[in-house]
Amino acid sequence: MENDKFLSTGDFAKICNVTKQTLFHYDQIGLLEPHHKAENGYRYYSYQQFDIMYMIESLKEIGMSLAEIKQFMSITTPEIMVETFKEKSNRLAEKIESLQRVQKAIAKKIAITEQAIQEDFSSIYLEQVEEHYLYLSDLVLNCSNQQYTQAVSKLYSTCVDHKLNEGDPIGVMIHKEQLLQGDATNLSYLFVKVPYTDKVPLYKIAKGKQVVGYHIGHYEQAGETYNKLLGFIQQHGLSIIDFSFEEYILDGMAVQGIEQFVTKIMIPVA
Repeated sequence: MENDKFLSTGDFAKICNVTKQTLFHYDQIGLLEPHHKAENGYRYYSYQQFDIMYMIESLKEIGMSLAEIKQFMSITTPEIMVETFKEKSNRLAEKIESLQRVQKAIAKKIAITEQAIQEDFSSIYLEQVEEHYLYLSDLVLNCSNQQYTQAVSKLYSTCVDHKLNEGDPIGVMIHKEQLLQGDATNLSYLFVKVPYTDKVPLYKIAKGKQVVGYHIGHYEQAGETYNKLLGFIQQHGLSIIDFSFEEYILDGMAVQGIEQFVTKIMIPVA
């Protein structure tokens, strides 16, 4: 044998980014044997084994055990390989799509938190808002705990089933009648911001103006913050269109304790 046309165990391991012990183990269990074993005990691998090694490591990476890989390789035919790899490819595509959604959610959380860091939470201001869409829960105004739980569960499961949520927090809507009566904890709907879709009915927020303020602490204590917002609206000769919208911009992922949570309150006005 011309050794210069083959690779030693160490060289093959280095190129494949595994340890020599891994190759010894694969040989022991009959998963990947060296191309040639010399009389002096040295083991040699050929370039043709790179693809096999790569696929073994790839199948491990997507969750197949060594026993499963060995079993597959012991019964494989071209047809079995194609069928098996198509099934693995489909599962991998689903996993990639899932990871991309997670990445979007993380990126959105970063963006919301970075924006929150820059905000003056004592300020109240008027801003322009572009047209956007919400997916709403069932009505939860004056509902029982059981009805509320069902509404939240339906909202969440629908978002998951239709892949609606791109990382925005679940928010709540309070009708202006409750606001003007000082009943700011009596929610009408929960919502999630979503891209436009025809898969589910959506609630459209028209382009316009909204008054923005921030509440620090538990949302059940937001009455004083709402009083300030309503005072700002009255002082500037504005009127509430229909609902206020709340969403956490700093929560338990970013701060220690609910007393440090920050809720952004948005009230569309005319």
